[in-house]
Amino acid sequence: MVVEALLEIIEITAWVIAGFGLIIIILASLDAFIRLAHLFLLRHPDHQHERMDLVVIRGKLTTRIIFGLDFLIASDIVLSVLVPNLEEIVRLGGTVLIRVVLTFLISKETQELEKRQEWEREHKHIGERVK
Repeated sequence: MVVEALLEIIEITAWVIAGFGLIIIILASLDAFIRLAHLFLLRHPDHQHERMDLVVIRGKLTTRIIFGLDFLIASDIVLSVLVPNLEEIVRLGGTVLIRVVLTFLISKETQELEKRQEWEREHKHIGERVK
């Protein structure tokens, strides 16, 4: 009975952790959508400024998605305690692998966006000095 209660607590904990990850991803998506809608409704005459805003919005979204995925991976790790057979372990391992690869790819894209944003900022300042 104690073991069953402990396993149930572990399962509930894993689902709560996964819920945190989903909430983070949903809120990040809503925030990005609102920022995009605001950006397109209040268009700036300076398209370079608009492009920078898009890079910032996308960068924040990808960073937050990574954060949410970290919670989902943590949930999968906690759930691995409950897995009774090899087939379910393989399935869970595949899910974790997919989430880790997604996190890696999104992290790489975020780094590239940050480098691009920094490059554009530097070149914008150079252009302002020339004028």
